[in-house]
Amino acid sequence: MRVLIADKLPASAVTQLEEAGLQVRIQPDLKEESLTDAISSESPQVLVVRSTKVRADMLAGGSLGLIVRAGAGYNTIDVAAASEAGIFVANCPGKNSLAVAELALGLLISADRQIPAANADLRAGIWSKGRFAKARGLAGRCMGVIGGGRIGLAVAERALALGMRVLVWNIPGEGAEERAALIGAEFEPDLDTLLTQVDAVSLHLAENEHTRRMANREFFSKLKEGAIFLNTSRAGLVDEQALLWALDNRGLRAGLDVFEGEGTGSSGELDCALVRHPSVFATPHIGASTDQAQEAVAEEAVRIILSYQGSGEVPNVVNLARKSPASHLLIVKHRNRVGVLSAVFDGLREADINVEETENIVFAGAKTNVARIALTSAPNQALLAKLGEDNQNILDLKVVPITH
Repeated sequence: MRVLIADKLPASAVTQLEEAGLQVRIQPDLKEESLTDAISSESPQVLVVRSTKVRADMLAGGSLGLIVRAGAGYNTIDVAAASEAGIFVANCPGKNSLAVAELALGLLISADRQIPAANADLRAGIWSKGRFAKARGLAGRCMGVIGGGRIGLAVAERALALGMRVLVWNIPGEGAEERAALIGAEFEPDLDTLLTQVDAVSLHLAENEHTRRMANREFFSKLKEGAIFLNTSRAGLVDEQALLWALDNRGLRAGLDVFEGEGTGSSGELDCALVRHPSVFATPHIGASTDQAQEAVAEEAVRIILSYQGSGEVPNVVNLARKSPASHLLIVKHRNRVGVLSAVFDGLREADINVEETENIVFAGAKTNVARIALTSAPNQALLAKLGEDNQNILDLKVVPITH
């Protein structure tokens, strides 16, 4: 199996893959057309990426079976195109949670104490104690965490350790209320109520059509004057013009690790009005970039690839149908003989009934099996009778409706 790694990955991960017998090609500088050419010419079965974008046109005509995003999010991959091409997409969730949470807390404290600005003055030979001795302090303040996943709750735990009261909001029905209670945070089901209470707020949501630019002018208008706003998740969650307005008109301070138009490589230039604002404390998208996080992500990427190699199963797959279109289940008890199921599939094909999923369970001794075949419609009694009569190795046939 050929693996193409199109971003940086620790050497230990490469060694593990090679020791498992995989052919590994490391080309961390592949981008755009060069990545398209590499997928076409080298025909890898597995592609590993971090920040590199994977477009639909890159997937055409290749032999890819799996794309691994060596990180939590996967918005840089055209998942819909991968699904249409029958390519698994998997991510490595939770492996960089602590690294991002640590940076979020660093930005929070930096915004409160103005640490970067104070350090810059000292480096320039300027003693500005009077200017920087006016922090509000964080103990006893209220911290809002928007997003109750692994990273959001890791931030909440660390804010609690600072003596802050923590309110967590999350999309309903995802279990965040129980998870928040376990760490001693409060769950607030109404986002507007949370915004009006907090002294600082941190975003930890995936970017999608429901969350894109959710931090808009209305959002910032609800925050207290002088509140601290943190974003270490996705730039697309924020209307940057609205944030600039809030910085100028409501005294907000911001700690940011992500920006619109940010670079994709390890160096370059950035033209962004936000980072030039004196009330912004910023880092160049380094939230997940600690040695601990990168090693954990790499280990998870290796686990996914080796599982795919050994069994075809893909841990953390993100693009399987949540709800099968199948409406009925055909259960076939049969002797373990060659050609039994192929005869069943032939009969279903002639009846124009599509098979969505199938599972064949072998009993101890390997004499008898039970096949469960998910179908788009129910076979009629005539077809069932014909299948049973034509093959003496079929012991029983029955159809049950699938309840979703």
